[in-house]
Amino acid sequence: MRKLLLGVSVIVILLFVGCASMELAYVFNPEISEDQMSFLWVPNYVVVKEFDGKEVKWVAPALSTAPIRVGLPSGEFTFVIDTLVGDRNLAGIPTINNKYYTKEFEAGKSYQLILRNGEIIVLDL
Repeated sequence: MRKLLLGVSVIVILLFVGCASMELAYVFNPEISEDQMSFLWVPNYVVVKEFDGKEVKWVAPALSTAPIRVGLPSGEFTFVIDTLVGDRNLAGIPTINNKYYTKEFEAGKSYQLILRNGEIIVLDL
């Protein structure tokens, strides 16, 4: 009975976390409707600190394992990231400060910042 209760509890928690992560965490321009936005998924080890020349702080909550979803306008924009690397960096995340990316964002498309081959890159989804 305990195993069944534990299993059901885990499933409910995973469903809750999954649904919560689908919400928009930040919207760069609230005047744009959601169907005209593009979306950037930001993992918990990256902070976007500047977008389109404006200071922002797009970062997942401290205990979150899921990336956050940010609503962006379409067009070409430059953004700046830092990585959040602790003293015990077991995942091998590179220390990055003030890395500039320029990307063309298309309405209705999603993009994700990910760690690949020792670098943080922007991946089209």
